[in-house]
Amino acid sequence: MRKTILLTVLLTMLPSMLLAQQGWKEKLELSANISGESFDIEFGDYYYYAGSADLASIYGPQKRNISYTPVFSLMGEYKLKNRFSLGLELAYSHIGGDYYDPFTDEFTGVLSKHMLAFMPGVKYRYFIKKYFALHSGASAGAALQFGKDGTENIFDVKPAIQVIPIGMRVGNNIYATLDYYLGNVVLGVRLGIGYRF
Repeated sequence: MRKTILLTVLLTMLPSMLLAQQGWKEKLELSANISGESFDIEFGDYYYYAGSADLASIYGPQKRNISYTPVFSLMGEYKLKNRFSLGLELAYSHIGGDYYDPFTDEFTGVLSKHMLAFMPGVKYRYFIKKYFALHSGASAGAALQFGKDGTENIFDVKPAIQVIPIGMRVGNNIYATLDYYLGNVVLGVRLGIGYRF
């Protein structure tokens, strides 16, 4: 009985505690994010489609057993004013697969490519409510690609550009984000969870 009463009291107080928070005044935000399919900056295509195109080729090695991770990222933001913030995003993804000779069907090598991107950026918030806001933003930086492609070692630096036409965040000190990304690191939806200090 005591546990039920205590739980009822806590559940009754929780909304009023949340409403009492001022929110949106904290200066620093940290978030962890996950996006959809990885983009291959070197070839300018999604890994899945690039691998499928190679499978159809009879002139070069075929890629098989293609696998990739989503794009994982960590992001830190510092709020300059109520609507603007500066940020830095660190993103990672990986693609793996095997090469086979199209004529003999023999294994000829491994594909293992890592992508690590550093992107400083700016974000603008609008339609700001206590527990909800919309935002847009842009970031540009560099992406390091490294690993092995068949018998060749990969080590290259490419531009990394991302634009957020629209995104939304819900919550106060602990918040969730849903962004639509256009760029050569992520093209599509990104989900995140973060904390304001």
